[in-house]
Amino acid sequence: MPPIPKKSKLSVNGTIGNAAAAPAAAGVAEATDRIAEQPHSNADNVINDLLDDSANNDPTIHGISNNLTAGILGFLGYKDIMRSRICCKKLRDAARSTTVPWANGESYDSFVRETQFRVNSVKKHKAMVTMATALPNLQQILLSSIAYGHKYRDGKDPDEEKAASTANWTTCEIQIISKFTKLRRLTIICARLNGRYPVLFNFPLLQKLEIQYCRNLKWDLNSLTKLRCLKELNVDNCDSLTGSIKSLSVLKDTLEKVYIRSCKIEGDFMDLAAFPRLKSLNLTKCSLMTGDIRKIGENDFPKLEELDLDADFIGAKYHQFQRISDVASVAEAIYRLKQRDPPLIRNLDCIYWSLSPDSPEWYDRNGENGHPPPPFSIDFVRAGSRVGWRWKAVYTNHYNSRVTNSCEINWLDPEPHRENSDYDVYIRELQSIQEDVYCFEGCHQPPTEEEYKRVCEEYYGI
Repeated sequence: MPPIPKKSKLSVNGTIGNAAAAPAAAGVAEATDRIAEQPHSNADNVINDLLDDSANNDPTIHGISNNLTAGILGFLGYKDIMRSRICCKKLRDAARSTTVPWANGESYDSFVRETQFRVNSVKKHKAMVTMATALPNLQQILLSSIAYGHKYRDGKDPDEEKAASTANWTTCEIQIISKFTKLRRLTIICARLNGRYPVLFNFPLLQKLEIQYCRNLKWDLNSLTKLRCLKELNVDNCDSLTGSIKSLSVLKDTLEKVYIRSCKIEGDFMDLAAFPRLKSLNLTKCSLMTGDIRKIGENDFPKLEELDLDADFIGAKYHQFQRISDVASVAEAIYRLKQRDPPLIRNLDCIYWSLSPDSPEWYDRNGENGHPPPPFSIDFVRAGSRVGWRWKAVYTNHYNSRVTNSCEINWLDPEPHRENSDYDVYIRELQSIQEDVYCFEGCHQPPTEEEYKRVCEEYYGI
């Protein structure tokens, strides 16, 4: 990237020292200094154009084209651009065609703060109305609570009780957001929205949509059909969201991340199995959804690296089984998914399965005779390179010590050969694991209630 020659240093109206022009001049000068530093795809083009324009005899900002002026402003945050536009008509015209950069990352660093416009007060809402014409190419907007006693105008089909309780509040327009046709990221958190607002789902370039804690915002997953560039969907605590997860199929070729929590959506998570770009899937506290990890085939979720499902999904990390006989096949499926490339299950230590108290195979501990609880919890174990799983009981004894009483290990792969380099490690770690096996020795699954009482009486003599 060639350096910018000194003679391309710009002045505004020919006089940088002018009091009115100083903030704008500082902004444009800052932009030229930041061009070489910002990771911007158009940086080379802007510098080359600037070098060409530096041959002009006019050293002021009027000596460069409007498109180049807009390109320079595009390296600034929205605040600096809005300050710069007050200087002269050329900068005002350039601002209207400036595409404000956006941070396509996770961290809210200074660059995000400079480029994401946050509507979280009455003053900021008024500023958004102004920016709709002054800076329409803004690419990031966050809508939040404006102020107590203020709300956005009720949409279609509002909650009547909520509408009545806020009837005397000052209303703010939400339709103005439609002017920002180049939005790439829209975040809505705790915004006072009541009813349906189709305008929020009509941005063809949108790549990230985040809606959190908007309990009266009514919308359906079918509303996303016009967001054909959407890569990330993050929805949390939206009681009025409805629809089937299958509706996301229209975004099959673009979606990379789906996070939906505490919503009333329906469907099976396997409806997303054929999404070729999906890397992260999180569906928690969605009680109407179903799914079974055993159904994941070799070619399903080809790019998925992170999977977090609610306990109701069979095989999820906090799942409670109804039948003891189901555990073996689910454990095999989990181990198979861990061996995929990339691995779909990364850490077996973070799986906390158990038998459901609602299971017909559940029975209570015989505490009167001092028996340990039945082994209704499950964990994965590793000895050397060998992996298995077992049923166990974890409890506190009368010495107030934490005790584990385990069944035998159900291995998922064969025993290493005696000549293998890690065989000694395997034997040593296996002996340590088996120190937890007491009265359930010889059992590979929980005994029946009668067997449980018998083995406890035989082992403990009580």
